[in-house]
Amino acid sequence: MNGTGTGRTDGNGTHSTAENATTRTDRTQETVIVGAGLVGAVAACYLAPRFGPVTVLEKRPDPRADPGPQRRSLVVMLSARGWRALSDLGVADAVRRICVPLHGRCGHLPDGRTRMTPYSRDGRPIWAVERRRLHRILLDAAEATPGVSIRFGQRVRSVNLDRPAVQVEDRHGTHRLTCRRILGCDGAHSATRAALQARGARIKVRTLDLAYQEIDVPAGRLEPDITHYWPSGQAMFAAHPLPSGKLSGSLFMRRDGPAPSYAAARGGQELSALFAAHFPELTGIIPDIEEQLAVKAVSTLTAVHCDRWVWRDTFALLGDSCHAMAPFMGHGMNCGFEDARVLVDCLDATSDPSAGLAAYETSRTEDAHAISELSYRHYFTMANPPREESAADVLRGRLTTLFPDRFVPLYERCAFTEDGYASVLRDDRRLDRLVAELLARHGTGLVSVPDDRLRACVHAPTTATLEDSGCS
Repeated sequence: MNGTGTGRTDGNGTHSTAENATTRTDRTQETVIVGAGLVGAVAACYLAPRFGPVTVLEKRPDPRADPGPQRRSLVVMLSARGWRALSDLGVADAVRRICVPLHGRCGHLPDGRTRMTPYSRDGRPIWAVERRRLHRILLDAAEATPGVSIRFGQRVRSVNLDRPAVQVEDRHGTHRLTCRRILGCDGAHSATRAALQARGARIKVRTLDLAYQEIDVPAGRLEPDITHYWPSGQAMFAAHPLPSGKLSGSLFMRRDGPAPSYAAARGGQELSALFAAHFPELTGIIPDIEEQLAVKAVSTLTAVHCDRWVWRDTFALLGDSCHAMAPFMGHGMNCGFEDARVLVDCLDATSDPSAGLAAYETSRTEDAHAISELSYRHYFTMANPPREESAADVLRGRLTTLFPDRFVPLYERCAFTEDGYASVLRDDRRLDRLVAELLARHGTGLVSVPDDRLRACVHAPTTATLEDSGCS
């Protein structure tokens, strides 16, 4: 959540702005966390009981006292990884009381049909929660944790990696806070990340070619326990239920380029006409859609890719600061919570903090890159109206039914297990290869053979034909 400060790098490994001559130095802290967003609050709760006092610095005012405008999506999704962290911190029950369980997603297709896709084969839901309400619970939990101090209105201007310290600006002036460890939890536009980049880390920050507007959807017109989405090929509208019965909607389409895009719609009237052409059903569900499109801000999506997350024994990045991703799998926050848990586990496992941070980086980077890829890819799965099922689609579905433990659908495994995202992606690609090999070996007739014969085909040697494997 902390904004980016402009600055330079000095010979001591400090990414800095010019220090004010009146800068004071505060007493040394154990750990400084930059950013009091969702991940920063969770990291503070995890760290303080095991590693001593934690000071959290946040540039914005306390959102509990001054909510201000909502800068991020109204709704976030909680899956198994997120619930693990909330359970560890003792707040799972409080959070569950403000959640909406979602059992699947309903695609409202351009031809008027609907297609329901359960999130799991056994009926388990994912959970939607309002970001602001979750944030309040986590900030309260952090402040209730012995050793945690949260300071709002504190803008970090520089970070020293070798002699760990941060230079902070607040309404009283500039001061320098020394510490033993700095954690950057300050989001996609991280200020702390610059210090790591100055030390040679390869960091790519890009604005995706998609933009969106948040749209309010009134209660009573749509089923309240599923995600709804309207694919139109080059644009998509998605809506998530809120506890009030209303839904939080988002219109996604290209930022630039020819219509449909935000750049091609000059003014509210053109945007409304574009919306009506692509989502005619929604114009009857959202009576004030024209007014909302005219006034709601258009937001962009940022993706971050870092090859380095840590520096020696003094610094680590967590959450969006090192792996901001597209929101379409609903895992950015869950992945960030998992970062915090894995970080403290890695530090706990060794007496050498440098080795602990290195282990954290090694265990997380591949998984973060995998879920980032999956998240962006999932947009196109949802935005494009589904085609007729191919033989490969049918065979894939049958294999996940016949071998429920061996072949778990990708989304289900991401949402309901804590398996590494990279492992999930590798296994999904293996299943793709298996399906292709089976169809190449046995032909499309394989999709309609009885279950026992399909099982025999999967277990048969790769040189077997449909006939000699008993699949015919």
